[in-house]
Amino acid sequence: MSSTHPHTPPRYLRPAGVQVRRYLIVDIDGQTRSLTDRQLSSRHMLLRLHGGNKDWLIRHYPRMVDGQPTADWDEIAVADSLKRQALFATYHLSQEAHVRLRQKGLRA
Repeated sequence: MSSTHPHTPPRYLRPAGVQVRRYLIVDIDGQTRSLTDRQLSSRHMLLRLHGGNKDWLIRHYPRMVDGQPTADWDEIAVADSLKRQALFATYHLSQEAHVRLRQKGLRA
């Protein structure tokens, strides 16, 4: 078992930001994908982004029925999580750019 954060997939998947209604996701193979909302909501695409690791998805995003986890994963929860993380990454990238512009000695 790896010592990574409990919500980090076994191999590295990273939402990188949002550009013109597309979510930028770096998949577990290090390839940047530019996905529409519809593509990111596809069960097949989400599974592919996670390298086919159903066990990890079931453990961290279980489908709930009557308040009980099932032996399946919730694609809506996975997609929403990736979208939130991509928006968060975009916000922080814009903040970092602003800080670089406002470094000591620079005048705007």
